[in-house]
Amino acid sequence: SGLSNLTVDKHTTIDFKKGVSAKDDIDGNVSFTVDSSSVNVNKYGTYYAKYTAKDKSGNTIPKKRKIVVNHDQEDVDALLDKYSKECGKTYEEIRKCVQKKIKYTTDNGGNDPIWYGLTKFKGNCLVHAYTYKALLERAGYENKLIWVTDKSHYWNLVKINGKWRHSDSTPGPRHSMISAETDDVRYEHLQGRDWNRSLWPKAE
Repeated sequence: SGLSNLTVDKHTTIDFKKGVSAKDDIDGNVSFTVDSSSVNVNKYGTYYAKYTAKDKSGNTIPKKRKIVVNHDQEDVDALLDKYSKECGKTYEEIRKCVQKKIKYTTDNGGNDPIWYGLTKFKGNCLVHAYTYKALLERAGYENKLIWVTDKSHYWNLVKINGKWRHSDSTPGPRHSMISAETDDVRYEHLQGRDWNRSLWPKAE
């Protein structure tokens, strides 16, 4: 008993025997061993530890336990480095790359939208905007996350040749046209939805 799935952070020391016990109908509590040689706590992923219980007569029974090692910022950065090489150097190349790689769904990616988008290859506008932002930064573009007042849509403000412009990496006919637009054009494409203009620089 006690072999429920275990989720840990990278570089964690795991006590594989904590909370685990083995019991035989005749002998009662019996000893068990753990083979954790396949579990690498220094690398994110899903692993399995092997548990083997043995009674006084020498009978054994094996069980597996699922061990999930979480990713960390180092892993996110490695993914961004990978895709920054694939997606090109210009803001437009990067925008189209994000649109192509990440399918639009209603998922927001939880606490790590970039990791979600670049491993699940799906997500909503927030996932697209965060991923676009990070890839733009790697390409040397100053940019900001921006959203409409009710936070029903997110996109990016990008400084292009010294001027701020709206750029939307969310797939779809309405958003795919937004490449480097002024405030007036952005507002028109949002069909009346506005953003708090006092919070962001003007795109004129």
